[in-house]
Amino acid sequence: MILRLALADVLHERKMAICYAVAMAAVLAPLMVLYGLKHGVVTALTEELRQDPRNREVLVLGNRAYEPDWLDALAARPEVGFLAPRTRSIAATIDVEAPGDRFTTERAELIPTGIGDPLLDPGRTPPTGSEVAISRALAEAMGVGEGGRLIGRAIRQVGSARQSVTVDLQVAQVLDPASYQRKAVLAPIPLLTAVEDYRDGYAVPALGWAGEPPRQGPRSFASFRIYATTLEDVGPLVDHLTRLGVDVRSQAAEIETVRLLDRNLTQIFAIIAALGGLGYLLSLGANLWSNVERKHKELSIMRLLGVSAAGLVRFPIYQAVLIAGVGCLMAFAVYFMAGTTINLLFAAPVISGQRVCQLLPWHFAVAAAATAAAAVLASAVAGWQASRVEPAEGMRDV
Repeated sequence: MILRLALADVLHERKMAICYAVAMAAVLAPLMVLYGLKHGVVTALTEELRQDPRNREVLVLGNRAYEPDWLDALAARPEVGFLAPRTRSIAATIDVEAPGDRFTTERAELIPTGIGDPLLDPGRTPPTGSEVAISRALAEAMGVGEGGRLIGRAIRQVGSARQSVTVDLQVAQVLDPASYQRKAVLAPIPLLTAVEDYRDGYAVPALGWAGEPPRQGPRSFASFRIYATTLEDVGPLVDHLTRLGVDVRSQAAEIETVRLLDRNLTQIFAIIAALGGLGYLLSLGANLWSNVERKHKELSIMRLLGVSAAGLVRFPIYQAVLIAGVGCLMAFAVYFMAGTTINLLFAAPVISGQRVCQLLPWHFAVAAAATAAAAVLASAVAGWQASRVEPAEGMRDV
């Protein structure tokens, strides 16, 4: 019954109720647009960072001897998403020829790859054996695509003699041009070590390359490729490598800039939301209080007719929630119009077509719940005032 009476009273004074709802929408809609901009811009920037695997790469500077056990221990850390040992820079190149065309030759970087390599297409098996992945730049230079064949040529100088060997390469993948711009061959680690051994003068029986007796004993590596598991892991990984005495370079500063932007915008939004919300809270509470005072006689008659004090407490609360619901719907409509306009005007040229202003469904649920809670809080004082109305006060007006 109290709910019906509250609704009837709101409909009876609908002009005033609409004014209250418009006032709420005037506070809530700009806050939603502001948060939509904050969430949209930061999300777009973060997504651009996540989509480029190079932002998770930590570049190791210089060469030194890294033992396999040391590398295995590093790869086992949770912040390491991918690690592959590298041979010396001087040995990490290979000449690539097209079959039957020795006049078309390109020198390419020889990069180790393996399971989980961020540069490779996700979900596909990494190259093994004589398979390789090549960059788009090399594929276009050689006129070859996936499933094609290339000839890799390793060259060494022995005294005054120049020697070379070849290996057939099967192109298993062509990299996305955004992943790697230079001419490169991503190959299994055994191929890199074979090229390094050959250039050091050793024989490689597995490939039929002649030379000094094969290298014996455990092998150390001059460097390694390493990627963090997530963007958030780049900083801790850089710190860990620095403590180990490894000189590195990364995108940690750029990532931290985006995270700092997120924190600063969140703090600014919280301050503005607090000021706006407090202002509306006080305004709505004062209006409901005055409404109770204005309807003192009607409320006392309701008490006289048997409505409990608890029922009168709910009366302004129900009205506040109803007004808040209408105000939320108005604010949502304004947000959708403003957000659509902002995205049409600014999204495409600013952040690679991403939406500049966007909210997720749970953001709307939180906004509605917070608005309802604020309405209940604002009406609580008015409800307490209504509960103090005595039935006897209405008898004088009967």
